[in-house]
Amino acid sequence: MKRTTGAVVLGLSACGYPLTQLVIRRWGVRGAVFTESVCAGLAVRDASMVAGGVPGRLRRVPAVLLRLELAAGIAASLAGLVPLLRARPAGRGAEIAAAENMRRAAVAALFTLHTIRFAIYLRPDQGRRPDHVPASPA
Repeated sequence: MKRTTGAVVLGLSACGYPLTQLVIRRWGVRGAVFTESVCAGLAVRDASMVAGGVPGRLRRVPAVLLRLELAAGIAASLAGLVPLLRARPAGRGAEIAAAENMRRAAVAALFTLHTIRFAIYLRPDQGRRPDHVPASPA
């Protein structure tokens, strides 16, 4: 990835959490569906990376961050999915506020971990283990 493109993507990733909150506030349910799609998409991408063996090719910290990002993505997706599936909010105001706080914390954790991982990958030779030899195409 080119340096300029990487800087733009890193900036968007760093602004991910505030942007999701703005989209939800501005567009309501449609914004919540969009945010849910982004969180689920990141979780699916992370799951495919873990299933594909990427953590084995990474240094220890980026590998741990990838697994933590997967967990945060699943938590953010599940926390955002429950209110969307309900026709109307159930429970008392305190329960709704607690669920919303949990959703916000999970989305914030997801974008924080994603930004840190992406920043590591932008620096040459910081993500992969030095002893890893890429497989040659057959």
